[in-house]
Amino acid sequence: MIMEQVVMLNKNWNVLQDVHDTGEKLGLYKEKVAFTDTMSQMSEWEELGELKHLQLIFAQNPYFGRELRYFNQAPWWYKKEFKVSGEHIKKAYLKFSNVDYYCKVWLNGEYLGEHEGYSTPFTFEVRDKLKFYETNVLTVKVSSPWDDEVECEDEKNRTILVRRRMVKGTYEHSDTFIQRDVNPVGIYGTVVLRLTDGACIVEEPQITYGLNLDKKEALVKSKVTVENLVSGRKYNLKLYIKDKDNGMICGEETLQFTADKEKMDLEQTVKAENINLWSTWDHGGAWMYQMEILLEAEEEILTRKEVSIAFRSVELERTDGKTLFYLNQKPFFIRGTSYFPDNYISAMSKDRYWRDLLNIKAAGFNLVRVHVHMEQSVFYQLCDELGIAVIQDSEYNWTHPSTDAWAEKFIKIFEDNIRLLMHHPSIICWIGMNEPGCVDPDGRTRQRFMEENPGPRMYEEIRAMDPDRPMIKGSFCETDKFSGDSHNYLGSLSGGEYGDIYGTTEKFNTEYGFDAPAGMESLKKNQKVYERLKGLETDIPKIQDYQYKLLKYYTEHYRIQKYHPCSGYVQFMFIDLCPQSFYGIYDWWGIPKKGLQAILESNMPLGIFMKYKEQLDGIYVVNDSEESFGTCMVQWVITDGGTGEIIRKGKKQIECRADSVSEAENLDIKNPGKKNWNVSLKLIDKNGVCIARNFYQNIFHLSPRVAGHPERMSHELGMRLYWA
Repeated sequence: MIMEQVVMLNKNWNVLQDVHDTGEKLGLYKEKVAFTDTMSQMSEWEELGELKHLQLIFAQNPYFGRELRYFNQAPWWYKKEFKVSGEHIKKAYLKFSNVDYYCKVWLNGEYLGEHEGYSTPFTFEVRDKLKFYETNVLTVKVSSPWDDEVECEDEKNRTILVRRRMVKGTYEHSDTFIQRDVNPVGIYGTVVLRLTDGACIVEEPQITYGLNLDKKEALVKSKVTVENLVSGRKYNLKLYIKDKDNGMICGEETLQFTADKEKMDLEQTVKAENINLWSTWDHGGAWMYQMEILLEAEEEILTRKEVSIAFRSVELERTDGKTLFYLNQKPFFIRGTSYFPDNYISAMSKDRYWRDLLNIKAAGFNLVRVHVHMEQSVFYQLCDELGIAVIQDSEYNWTHPSTDAWAEKFIKIFEDNIRLLMHHPSIICWIGMNEPGCVDPDGRTRQRFMEENPGPRMYEEIRAMDPDRPMIKGSFCETDKFSGDSHNYLGSLSGGEYGDIYGTTEKFNTEYGFDAPAGMESLKKNQKVYERLKGLETDIPKIQDYQYKLLKYYTEHYRIQKYHPCSGYVQFMFIDLCPQSFYGIYDWWGIPKKGLQAILESNMPLGIFMKYKEQLDGIYVVNDSEESFGTCMVQWVITDGGTGEIIRKGKKQIECRADSVSEAENLDIKNPGKKNWNVSLKLIDKNGVCIARNFYQNIFHLSPRVAGHPERMSHELGMRLYWA
């Protein structure tokens, strides 16, 4: 019999802002009444109906505005009163899932401890501090302060060079991505008090496995910590691995032991047989298993844990010429998109994740890069189940202190994140740092981060902690032997034109894109954003069309280079993370932009593409799936867009092999000058069914970069301004 009581503490909190940070001196963690005396200047307690980031509750507009800075200029105090019964209990665990960012915790006036971070849970054992059948007072001090130091005092590049002291990539990214004054703060997620009268498994088990692909089996190792054991008593720790769909057991093992102390760390290994491998939806799909762990004594179940797991192998081959992923020992071409769906993680729900991930899959993406933040746990569960791979960033973004003390703090938080997520099969790679030293004011900034602190130590410790999953040390450090990926914003943030990528090669691109505003009907839902951009009303369709053309050109450029040398790409980004940030192919309200059309045309597992710039070079068929389509027919028609005259047409048989790229026809047609030519491509299978198509309107016209991009922005709104 499981003897456990769970008390949810999510509702009916009170909160105040400690504007002079005097709460600790005044003993706010002991005081039960409101501070209304004349001299203290202390705020009063306000009722708080739910736990979310405080900007979502109190700000009229949580996504921009100078008033938002006030949320971070002083700490906040939370208070929750509650009662519990059952003084016979042996242990009581108070668990917070998320507090952003620094916090200190007291229970009934007694200090429990502190925590730093926002993405991982933390727990206190509170049995001796609880009052039974009386009112308990839980008090939490929370802060998420601003930074003041800038690398080399280079204030003109403050956005990128501010030294972020928090391990939290979700703030001060104010280059029209996250607005200058947005810095999320508050308790969110869940607060749970777990009372137990018997033996229990503490926290989540740590699970690793080794694969024997030939025999379709895995050796699974589980590490658990069990508390409240009775010394001298005999126990059974039973471990089952079951197919998640049908419940069939593919592995089981029982560990019999006699407790020699109250708390024990236990390891157990079980062989899982006749297993199926997890893969992405376009490579066989997601095969999930459930690990069930039972602690028994005298055939009575004392505690139970269940964890979803899956089996797959991931490798990353890095040389001067390639950065290539292997999934289950087969080359894996990545068609990815970056994901950061809201400034405030607590604004997200399972329904919103579900909507986005279904749209991501429908757009042909087989991977998401979770960009410089951590999502809620339900997001990763959905990726597991849908067969969408994940590259997971740490919260290291751009510039941070390069001291030993800060490196130690960062690495610990990163390790906590990995420990929380490493059982998710969808995560195939970690990214240690995003664009470290991308602006290098003294010529050594990137070197310090990559070669001195925290790079080498971080890479070694994370690889030792999770040796079965590859890691990119510094994203965009293409020539670094432990990184190997590139970011390319030609025709966008880097200036130039998108056609400048013609003739270039990249081993693995993890960022490219262009920010185009939402349509006017969406923008009208936020009056200030609408007012600032209403002069662009007639130009927004043109800007969206430019996003479409850039994304189409880039995506097909990478597809045609499949494995020669490109192993994939990650478009930036899938959905706007706030009303006035425009990198997405969906706007913040979930309405598609024209950029989505480019992805639908160019990002499906099977595609047919034209390579072109000053001439039509050739037609390529790219098949990313593991299915061979056999002998197929490639058809092309080139027409004059003005007269409808057919300039050239043709057809040719090719073998469309699994996981391949083929040049179907070498055209070598020169640019006819001022003519408007359209091109239609079709791929027909042996049954006469069209299995891929593409179309290019006015193919020789490569649109010039949008006027004013990226030079101008409104810092008050955190928004791109497009006119010169």
